Amino acid sequence: MTITKSSFLEFTSDAGEMAVCEILRTEGSSPREVGAWMLINRSGETLGTIGGGQLEYQVVQHVKEQDWAFNFKLNIETKLGPEIGQCCGGKVLVSINRFSQVLKAHFLLRIEREHTSYPEVLIFGAGNIGNSLACQLENFPLKVTLIDNREQQILVSTGNHVKKFCLIPEQEVRDAKPDSAFIIATHDHSLDFMLCHEVLLRNDASYIGMIGSKSKRGVLVHWLSSKGIKDVSKVKIPIGNTFFKSKDKRPEIISAYIISEMLSTLETHYESFKDLELGSLEKNDS
Repeated sequence: MTITKSSFLEFTSDAGEMAVCEILRTEGSSPREVGAWMLINRSGETLGTIGGGQLEYQVVQHVKEQDWAFNFKLNIETKLGPEIGQCCGGKVLVSINRFSQVLKAHFLLRIEREHTSYPEVLIFGAGNIGNSLACQLENFPLKVTLIDNREQQILVSTGNHVKKFCLIPEQEVRDAKPDSAFIIATHDHSLDFMLCHEVLLRNDASYIGMIGSKSKRGVLVHWLSSKGIKDVSKVKIPIGNTFFKSKDKRPEIISAYIISEMLSTLETHYESFKDLELGSLEKNDS
């Protein structure tokens, strides 16, 4: 679960009786990594997760049992074995601190810093697929922007992601940050092709996907070839078709397939990017 700035501010609007819990250390297998954190209020309501299961349940119970007359602070070490009904086989050290304005400022800054490092995803086309995708992607650590050259489509779109009305959407491609992901799902095939051309000219996209059929791919390949672009191997069209070949065309289903395909591609891209960075650092150090 990704904690957004808006969800954090809403949950902590009355932070008088609340605790923040964070994983400090892990040994062996654990449901979350060091640094994972969550908020728990006195009644046991939570924001975020440290892994769920019995581990999280026990931490919530510890918070609910605290003496709220004091600014409590404690660490709890838990073996994730059969004795608690969570057989990960590892060990986790969790801190529990009563929430304060100082901690609120600290975690708000942390959220903002993490958000700046999220990969950018630009979705072109605020139709059924674009809207469904943008809303579903709000649950991921990604910076999502929905773009359309029809103002009315942007005005009626839902969700908390960034929405942009832009008469020249190809300019958004040119202005995008390096390693951005591009999903092209507009109402106009010629616009789709133009946007795809702009993305390929950048030669740095982490993912390129386009709504379409096998026949549309054939037309796209021919059109791009006439523009001097011969290699279209990075373009996923039909989009979302890497793992699944479903006949279900509901926007929510198609969006789920697209997300699976894009996340797999992003993971490979960013791992490769990290390897290149590491190699560069090691070279510089030697």
